[in-house]
Amino acid sequence: MNNENEFLDWNSGWVAEESDFILLPEGQYPFTVTKLERKIYDGNSDKIPNGAPYAEVTCEVVGKEGKTNVIERLYLMKKFAWKLTQFFTSIGQPTVIGQAFSPNWSTVIGSKGQAKLEVNSYTGRDGNKKQNNRIKEFLKPTANNGVVQQQPQTNNQQQWGQQQNSQQSQNQFQPGAF
Repeated sequence: MNNENEFLDWNSGWVAEESDFILLPEGQYPFTVTKLERKIYDGNSDKIPNGAPYAEVTCEVVGKEGKTNVIERLYLMKKFAWKLTQFFTSIGQPTVIGQAFSPNWSTVIGSKGQAKLEVNSYTGRDGNKKQNNRIKEFLKPTANNGVVQQQPQTNNQQQWGQQQNSQQSQNQFQPGAF
């Protein structure tokens, strides 16, 4: 099990690693949710009250330059229902605007979607200027994404359909007529 919070020992070594941080340019990218943590906000914000529940999702985003992880917070608050709607729609749990929605949290990890990334510039705690990626918008799945194409009818299916149509016209059946 990979536990990145595992302590290292003063008297033993470790496996040398490079930083895996890659800054992707702004644009649309596919992502896969690799981690989900349920948390309670305990910070200093004018927008988020302490005690607010939120899901911290890690999205692995893949671009030409490589892959990077973007951590997104999804606050379970009415004023952020629009963002929750975007997220769940993007990962294939479609919502209907104006209707109640109960997400299936157990299927979030491993879900795939598309997102629009932006480059965020900020000043770190050390006072240095830094940049990272942020998800600007979770995108709706494309129209044909995952849809099975309709198979063309065989000659037998076409003949059967024609026979059904001719039988209906012989019976003078009209749908909706009494």
